[in-house]
Amino acid sequence: MSLRLKRLVSAIAAGGLVVLMTASPAGAFDAPYDPEPTGPYAQPVDASVPQRGCAATLADPKNASGSIPAVQVIYAWHDGIGNRYEQQVEKIAKIVDRMDWSLDESTNYDQHINLSCRTGYSTSTYAGYAHALVVPEKIESGVIGGETPIQTITHDLADAGYDVDNRKYVVFEDFNGTATAWCEPACAATADAWASGTMLHELTHLAADGFYVDHPKVTEGSEILSYPDVMSNPYYDWVLDHDFNNYYDPSETTATFYQGNYPDTRKANVAAWPYFTTATCCDVGYSNDLLTAQERTIEAQAPYSTPSGFSVSGGGWFQVTPPGSDGQVSARYYDGRRSLTMNVQSYAEGSVSVTRKPAITAGQRYKFFAKMTTGTSGNVRLRLSWYNSSNALISADNGPISALSTGWQEYSYSAVAPSGAATVQVSVVSPSGQNFAYVLDSLQLNHCNNGKTTDGCRLAN
Repeated sequence: MSLRLKRLVSAIAAGGLVVLMTASPAGAFDAPYDPEPTGPYAQPVDASVPQRGCAATLADPKNASGSIPAVQVIYAWHDGIGNRYEQQVEKIAKIVDRMDWSLDESTNYDQHINLSCRTGYSTSTYAGYAHALVVPEKIESGVIGGETPIQTITHDLADAGYDVDNRKYVVFEDFNGTATAWCEPACAATADAWASGTMLHELTHLAADGFYVDHPKVTEGSEILSYPDVMSNPYYDWVLDHDFNNYYDPSETTATFYQGNYPDTRKANVAAWPYFTTATCCDVGYSNDLLTAQERTIEAQAPYSTPSGFSVSGGGWFQVTPPGSDGQVSARYYDGRRSLTMNVQSYAEGSVSVTRKPAITAGQRYKFFAKMTTGTSGNVRLRLSWYNSSNALISADNGPISALSTGWQEYSYSAVAPSGAATVQVSVVSPSGQNFAYVLDSLQLNHCNNGKTTDGCRLAN
């Protein structure tokens, strides 16, 4: 079994694309349009989707020598249904433009897909742009009356010359195919049910220097996929990575994240992928986290060590979570590697804080998120402590007391920075009188500036 085949089998076993995107039944093929994702806020309608345009233009899309890395869009057909390129080309271009919009709107960083176009069409009209962007290709070995496998697509592309080193291929199949990603011999993302959430999801699978980016592990042990936490999907959510803690962080492109679940050791950051533009701060988008990768994920240290970037005070002591079995509280949570354990002592209130105090603006709202679990029971609350420019405490806002459970839950609390505030410290606080241990991971601090979700910040899951 090849390495790429092992990666695909691993993704399927993890509940990936077969679960998320089911192909049409063998022997049948319906209209290729899936519903577009609806959350976390509505996408623009077709007439108002921003046109991405061409990042690279070639006389011959099979010869990209000297070009920047870019994504080539392919309309794939075979004799089972025939060539409907003229019927489909503008619809495909709108979906691709919406993919680009979704990437840009995922964060408050300006970032886009490098799209490859061909000469010979005037891009002053949308029809001309669509024809320049989308190239038709007949799949000579396509299965008539059944499902055409991804390997058939990638070998046909390579045989036709679409296996250029600095190109990734987004393939819209106008036949019964599969929503998946594959890099042998050509590197392609495919879908036979067309929607921006589907195709951006599959493209993201390719975004790790040719390696397969797996779905994140979003619950301890069971590897159940939770749609709002999984990279762009067709059923609800077009956001790439809500928390910037699985594979994508445009605010810190030098940070890398595990591409797959334990024990996979490969790491990448999709935001640094050369097929996307360099992320530039700041515009108005959905996620705008103020923490660093280490402050969000506790990834930098080995188990049992003291987590850098954090401090503890009062009743309790902490450490990087010791390793444990996959089915219990362990070091392998969420992104598959590390978490922080707080051992609460009853003699005083205990506090785990991010040591660094991010800069904030007085009068604006901020929202703190954290995921927690306990093997027993215990109560905690979230706290935002406001400091002035001289690092003197002004005041603190305390969230409600929450009872932790043996399942991982996300907790959140928001507050408005008071007059004179210049920085904020975020903390998880355990009231005095308790003896228990809890595990902490996936912290996030949003500046609520986008005005698009109900409370101005991303919603808790």
